[in-house]
Amino acid sequence: IGGALFSIPAIKGVEFGMGFEAARKPGSQVHDPILLDRAKAEFTRASNNAGGLEGGMTTGMPLVVTAAMKPIPTLMQPLRTVNLDTLEVAQASKERSDVCAVPACAVVAEGEVAFAIADAYMRKFGSDNMADIKAAIKAYKQRLNTVSR
Repeated sequence: IGGALFSIPAIKGVEFGMGFEAARKPGSQVHDPILLDRAKAEFTRASNNAGGLEGGMTTGMPLVVTAAMKPIPTLMQPLRTVNLDTLEVAQASKERSDVCAVPACAVVAEGEVAFAIADAYMRKFGSDNMADIKAAIKAYKQRLNTVSR
């Protein structure tokens, strides 16, 4: 997921759950205790500081991903640059007038995350046909000794 998000050229940082804040806190304030919901016969977490991802695997909790995007590269009041033909000081060009590309990037980022999850899902359960995928999921749940949802 991180690799998929970093494939977007404007993305400069990615964090899951508490992300970098987790490095500033002791484990007692970061780790997500595992609980057993006996009524549903399934494991859950008391919190989701990890953002639903631990050790490269999702935990069943909601996936919380934050990506940091750099500002758009052109400004209405351009910065100084160097003209490569003359090697003289010049003004950078004005190519666009929008002030924020975050909404568009969010759509791309959501798509990248969806593709990454779908790819992992197909690697785990197959991708040939739905009958085989459903059978693989059922067998997986039986191996985990969980209740089918």
